Parts: sequence; C-alpha cells; structure tokens
Amino acid sequence: MVGNNQVHPGTLDVRDDPSMATMLFMLINLIVEDRISRPKQIEELHQKLPETARKQIEDRDKAAATATVSY
Repeated sequence: MVGNNQVHPGTLDVRDDPSMATMLFMLINLIVEDRISRPKQIEELHQKLPETARKQIEDRDKAAATATVSY
C-alpha cells in the first residue's frame, strides 16, 4: 500500500519505484475488467440466448427479487 501521501495531486516523487507503478496499473486493469469489461461480455452472451430463455431468466430474477425471507 502506498499510503495517503500518494493520493495528493500536483506532486511527483522521483523516488517512486517503477515496479509500484506497474502494480498499480495492473490493479486498475483488474478493476476495469471486473466492473466494465466482464459485465459487458456477460450481457453480450445473454443477448445471444433465445428470447424464451431470456424471458425465463427475467421471470426467475423478478421472483427472486420479490421473494421474502422467512426465518
């Protein structure tokens, strides 16, 4: 972890380790893949399903969202 010192804009520390920058870019890529790329890929696959299958999935998801949990 690089700490709070590294999040303030307008300053560069020439002592920063290039391997740290590489790791941070890898982390950014993982976040983008998880939050943007993967959901788009899943949606593309979903849209390739037959209409009846998509309707069944939507109905299942609606039922699950409205189901009440009883203990």
